[in-house]
Amino acid sequence: MQNVANLVLYTIYFVAGSFSGSVVTMIGPKYTLAFGTLGYPIYVGSLWYFGHTGNLWFPILGGAILGITAIHLWTAAGFIAFSYATEDKKGTYISIQWCLLSVGSIIASFVAFGINFNAGELACPDSVYIVFIILMALSLPVALFGIISPANVRRVDGSPIAHYAHRGFWEELKEQRRIFMDWPLYFNIRTRSLNSVIFVILQCLGAIVTMVLLDYGRIGDRRVRGIVSITTMGLLTLGLWIGLALWLSQHPINLTSPPLWDWTDGPFAGFIVLTLLFGINMAAYQIVVQWIVASLSNSPDTLARFAGFAKGCLAGGLCATFGTEAAGLEQISVTAWTFTLQGVGLVCMMAVTWLSVRPTNYGKEDTTVARSACHQNETRVLSAVENS
Repeated sequence: MQNVANLVLYTIYFVAGSFSGSVVTMIGPKYTLAFGTLGYPIYVGSLWYFGHTGNLWFPILGGAILGITAIHLWTAAGFIAFSYATEDKKGTYISIQWCLLSVGSIIASFVAFGINFNAGELACPDSVYIVFIILMALSLPVALFGIISPANVRRVDGSPIAHYAHRGFWEELKEQRRIFMDWPLYFNIRTRSLNSVIFVILQCLGAIVTMVLLDYGRIGDRRVRGIVSITTMGLLTLGLWIGLALWLSQHPINLTSPPLWDWTDGPFAGFIVLTLLFGINMAAYQIVVQWIVASLSNSPDTLARFAGFAKGCLAGGLCATFGTEAAGLEQISVTAWTFTLQGVGLVCMMAVTWLSVRPTNYGKEDTTVARSACHQNETRVLSAVENS
């Protein structure tokens, strides 16, 4: 059920990602984000329904609805991280957003872990579904009342970050076209709950480490920082997939008859180490991808389209992976396929960073506003004092 529902979800997510950036530029990030929250409680409700009835139609419908709404949520979130930050703080903003995401995931994971601590069967209790639906529903007022208009974002000196134009539908559709022409469960219920807690905690750590690599000026200019980050994260990725392949060779898994190990069983030790490192890798990989995309421009309209397109491409990889799962391929084959996707992604990231990430984009786009001369002079004086 999960593989089929995710295949539907990420297929729609992937297609909708080609146009979600235009929705952000037309109605703004606040209302786009609010719309994006609506599909999550419906999807969780569909899983709850499936757990009691075994009927597949509602999870498929819930996956389709979430595919439409979730891409808008993540496009709006990407737009905020990309365009609300100054050029030298984009890695920081993206990483902070991932840390906030991890905090929410940690809370939810501890809720599930606490409820499932003494659970010995595979079924998820109703209380978990209820708590998750309530938490997800609370995101709607947060989106409506917690997000300010991009036009109101100001630097410390009071200057705006950028000029935000409002285009009509047809004009936005024409601009969207340019994007396409731009090249650049193997454990029982309580053990899976523990895995989830540890995974999301390590995501936060990965976000912090990646933030330092991307925005620490002493490493070098933006291109150098990008290359260093991709290389570091790429070596971790290579080691992880090799490690997972070795673990699977020793503990082959048949998803039609999962072994349901507990954390007291032998296979757990190696898997939990991989889980820790994959938590870091997942956050680091996506943060670096988002940083590269955000570094290609400071124009809010362009960044909105880039955010949707990038999220759509990420969903395309997930769609392909869940498709291999749904097709019943052996786990070692799924691992090889996923590693290939990430490996190709690393090569593309390196090429885009080397060829397209410039020391600065300020002064090259009409819609962006560089720092005021007064603030720039103040920065130069402070640098001179520190160096002396």
